Parts: sequence; C-alpha cells; structure tokens
Amino acid sequence: PAFQCTATLETKRISGLFLSGQINGTTGYEEAAAQGIIAGVNAARKAIGKTLVTLPRESSYIGTLIDDLVTKDLREPYRVLTSRSEHRLLLRSDNADIRLTKIGREIGLIDDDRWAMFEAKARRIEDESKRLQEVRISPTDALACAAVDVSGHKVSQSVTLEHLLRRPHIHYDLLDKHNHGNSLLNEVEKETVEINVKYDGFIKRAANQLKQMSSKASTSIPEDIEYETIDIISMEAREKLAKFRPQTIGQAARIGGVNPSDIQALLLHLEVLRRKRVSNEVNKEVDRESLQSSV
Repeated sequence: PAFQCTATLETKRISGLFLSGQINGTTGYEEAAAQGIIAGVNAARKAIGKTLVTLPRESSYIGTLIDDLVTKDLREPYRVLTSRSEHRLLLRSDNADIRLTKIGREIGLIDDDRWAMFEAKARRIEDESKRLQEVRISPTDALACAAVDVSGHKVSQSVTLEHLLRRPHIHYDLLDKHNHGNSLLNEVEKETVEINVKYDGFIKRAANQLKQMSSKASTSIPEDIEYETIDIISMEAREKLAKFRPQTIGQAARIGGVNPSDIQALLLHLEVLRRKRVSNEVNKEVDRESLQSSV
C-alpha cells in the first residue's frame, strides 16, 4: 500500500526505491503521470545527494493525491477528483503555473527562458489588476451602457472597471469590445484576471481557511463529543472518528476515511460548541450578578 511510502514517494523500508502508479493503488493515466514526475525528480535528486521534493496538499492536486495515498488506508482504486481537495478554489487550471513554476525553478526544472516568460506573465496580470482598480468610467460611457444591458444593474455614478467586471454576466470580452481591455494579455491571462476579480472574496476566504487549517492541527477535541450527531460530516468519517476517538484535529486528519472536508466540518462544529459554551458562561455570570444585586 502507498502508506508504506513517504510524501516523496520513496519507500520507508528500502532507501532509494521510489514507487508510482498502480502499485500505489491508483488508476488512470493522469494519476500515474502525477506520481511519476515526483518519483522521477526525487530519484534523480536522491542519486546526486540533493534534498527530496514534497508538494503540500494545498499546493496542487498532485500534492493532494500523494498526501491521500501516503496517509490513508485506501480500500479501492484512487482517482483524482476536485472534491478530494478542500482548497479547490485555489487550485485552478489558470493559475497552475503561478502556483508551481517557482517550485520548478528551485529544483532546476525551469530554464531561464521559461522563467522569464513566467515572470513577464505574472507582471502583466498584476499590472492589469491594478489598472482595473484605477481606471474609472462615467455612466454615459459606451461600456457602462452595455454593462447595464448585460447585467440589468444601473450604473448611476463613476465606477472602476474592476467594479463593472465583478457584476454578473459581465466578462472581460465586453471590455475588449468597447476598447477598455488590454491587448497585451492573451486569453488565458484575461481569464485569470477576471476570475481574480469576480471571486476575490471567495478566494481570500479560502486562503484564510488554509492558514487557519495549518494552525488548527493541535486543536483539542472534547472527549465526550458525540460524532453521530454531527450530520455535516460524512457517515464513514463519523464511524471512524467514533471508533478511534482522536484527541486533536491533527490526529483526526490522519485517520483513513476522514477527508479534509470532514475536518473542516469538524472544526466548524467545534467552533459552534465553543461559542455556545461562552454564551452559557456569560448568561450564568449575568444571572449571578442579578441575583447578588437583588439580595
């Protein structure tokens, strides 16, 4: 089973032996290729005495795949699904190079020409995001009138291009059509800019959840918690948690059959319990003070 490997895909028993593909319990060409590139990179780095590479699960679907394989006792062939990751809003096809090219550069897989192309693309996206925040148009501008027709929402005052692009049914091609786009960007870059604008709030929230998750591993779980009553957690996870009774979130996350989405739900439940406890303590204190004052 793959849990006999580390996150580098090197076997724990035999140093220098790296495994990937069906032997690790996966099915599908993409899954095999994902493991193959990590196993191959690390085999080469092992041979020349360099530090091995691991991809955190929040960095990519490759990282999610490998983390699931080496930490869970999987009972059926594994396929990569978007639902496997609790960070799927951050793991998009349009930002894959932004997430992973720096890592590739650090381990020697990205040459100077590719790196220069990446840096130029990142600058174009950043500059365009700033431009959309700064450029304003009046309600009488042709773009504003078109935006009203498309979105159904009036433009009653001067607004930024970013504000318009955030509206429903308005896409970057509308900016291009009315000469407010940026000809320096290709279609993929325009898509990235649009996604960052439209889903800015959701993306920031997902990033904050990631930070919170990293800091929550040591969070204690009450001994008397009743998992069977937590209906926002999957049935399998409830059964496994009730059986193993983990003491911390970190321990719970490593139990086979407990997915990251279950951990997020458990954290939410614990927060609800905490707030109820605080509220009850406050109410008791208020009642105590009222009783004392009446006496």
